[in-house]
Amino acid sequence: MDQKRSLAPAVTRASAILDVLAEQRGRRMGISELARRLGVAKSSVSNICNALVDSGLLRQTPEGFGLGQRLVSHAEAYLASVDIVDEFQDVCRSATLDETVQLAVLDDLRLEVVYLARRDGRQPVVLVSQIGRSLPATTTATGKAMLAALPADELRGQLERNAPLPQLTPKSITDPVDLERELAAVREQGHAVDDGETAEGLLCIAMAVPGPSPRRPAAAVSLTGLAARYSHRSQDEAIEQLRALTDELGTRIGGRPPDP
Repeated sequence: MDQKRSLAPAVTRASAILDVLAEQRGRRMGISELARRLGVAKSSVSNICNALVDSGLLRQTPEGFGLGQRLVSHAEAYLASVDIVDEFQDVCRSATLDETVQLAVLDDLRLEVVYLARRDGRQPVVLVSQIGRSLPATTTATGKAMLAALPADELRGQLERNAPLPQLTPKSITDPVDLERELAAVREQGHAVDDGETAEGLLCIAMAVPGPSPRRPAAAVSLTGLAARYSHRSQDEAIEQLRALTDELGTRIGGRPPDP
């Protein structure tokens, strides 16, 4: 780690510590391991980590240090700064929608999705997902769409650490191997489906919205309706409508498609 050109070495090191812990996707690291990874004295790493814990940017457990809760509010502020919710609402206003459309982001440390916005279509339904609520990413179409866009090794580690996966209905997938198989199909077809896995009787189709980093989606958009209303034709129409929405939203926030 080269600190020579830094005008504020402590800030540079703090940023490096946060980057290293973010790469661990939830695994804790101790002072010695962080110091070795960064090539910095253990005393310096200890002082910076303790300061970051005091600020809420890190949390300390018996297993070591991990990212702190305060980063969530910073992430939410970042999302607000790029106006993703406003852009989502604007994109929806220009579309004719039969089903309810929702916007969600991924908390991949807890394997959950958080719903940021929704817009009811001409045939609204009562949803389990509400604005501000979290649901398991592994049962929702929005979650599966975003999980499928993550690097394979990162995804596998997350699923293994969270096994057995949550079960909200008898259709929920609880085996990580089975879910990996489904996510491979999501990557192939370009969209994810939740057919009664979160709430019985509802069918949800979702696509990831590309973000500035090609390795991580910015969000996902879904269309949800009663499963009994969907035919093969209406599903195909919903997929095309969803593709137009996500493409437009991704363009507006400066998203980049995943690397081939």
